[in-house]
Amino acid sequence: MDKEIREKIALKRYQLISPVLAEPARAQNEYFRKQAEIEHEFPRYGLRRVTVSTMKAWLRKYRKGGFDTLKPKNRSDGGRPKRFTEDLLKTIEIKCKAYPSLPVQKLYEMLRDQDLLGQPPVHYNTLLRVVKEQGWLPLKNRTDVRKAYEVDNVNDLWISDFMHGPQVRTANRSAKAILCAILDDHSRMVVGHAFSTSETISALTVVLKEAFLAYGIPKRLYVDNSSTFSSDLLTRSCAQAGISLIHSKPYDSPSRGKIERLFRTVRERFLSALHEGLTLEELNEAFSLWLQEDYHHKLHTGIEERPIDRYNSSVGQVLIRRLSREELDEIFLIRHERVVNHDATISFKGALYEVPAAYIRQRIEIRHPVDAPEELFLYDNGVRVGRIKLLDKQENARTFRPQQVSTHLSFHKGEVLP
Repeated sequence: MDKEIREKIALKRYQLISPVLAEPARAQNEYFRKQAEIEHEFPRYGLRRVTVSTMKAWLRKYRKGGFDTLKPKNRSDGGRPKRFTEDLLKTIEIKCKAYPSLPVQKLYEMLRDQDLLGQPPVHYNTLLRVVKEQGWLPLKNRTDVRKAYEVDNVNDLWISDFMHGPQVRTANRSAKAILCAILDDHSRMVVGHAFSTSETISALTVVLKEAFLAYGIPKRLYVDNSSTFSSDLLTRSCAQAGISLIHSKPYDSPSRGKIERLFRTVRERFLSALHEGLTLEELNEAFSLWLQEDYHHKLHTGIEERPIDRYNSSVGQVLIRRLSREELDEIFLIRHERVVNHDATISFKGALYEVPAAYIRQRIEIRHPVDAPEELFLYDNGVRVGRIKLLDKQENARTFRPQQVSTHLSFHKGEVLP
């Protein structure tokens, strides 16, 4: 299994365990049981069901060793025959269909007594796993009920989303401004914000990094299922920062009602008072001023307090976890792979870059900030080697020196090597 597939599988495993990284054991068990009842799309393997014990094992590995421990290892028993034949699987399916209320323990005893489980008999846990994976167990009735909630402290839960705003002036044209905002659930403080002209991972990354620097690292980040919030970069960055990344159900905007309410307030109390023809910079300056003078200092009906007061009363009671700007820059780098040419160059986005000659004909990893693809860094087994620069043939020609010729050739003083 190549490195890229192992990375994608690890990201999928993290996506499954991420929503309960910061939750107590009881909530974890309930969540894992629900996830075990549905199929999940895995790279290479397709649709699969995952048992509760497997997800718990992934959670233990991640907490002990971080993101890399979620990458699959090559199986030591690869190629061995499976205990379950097609005939046995068909028999189990028929039994489950004929006796839909039969407990798995009774099913196991029935198959064992009829000598259908081989010698020695297949273990009960193996049969249980197969029955669950195939979906032959009766499903429980749905009990989804939306309830009002509020976390206990600041940074326990952040909610992020995009809102389409007014037209703004850019260099040569008019463009729609889109607000990326992050709301702290406990205090209702807007901990991250910026208007830009796109709804991309680049716009989100800028806001997240500034929010992390100003307010610390949250325990959970709650987002929707758009391509930006479902990107590998955000998933990997949250995994490396130890943030539980939680996605709402598709098309379920009411579940993000608090930030939707914020956007309604922004439209009614901020955008409605703006005059037309602002630049993007002027819009962001006006929004920052409005937050400071209006929103953060006005009574919030949802908490019956001012957001700034609730934030200040809570922030002193919890430990705020922080990362340096250098650490944040590192975890938000985008990754690519390239094979080095014979002349020690690689091609990236239509330009040639030089790399050390030791990497000729090798596959290397390069990383760059999401908003600065020209700043390329070379990595070797996860360790940064250094920044690589654009190819400068003229500079190389000025510093070029031919290799020393063999010692058996003699030259007279004053001769120049060709």
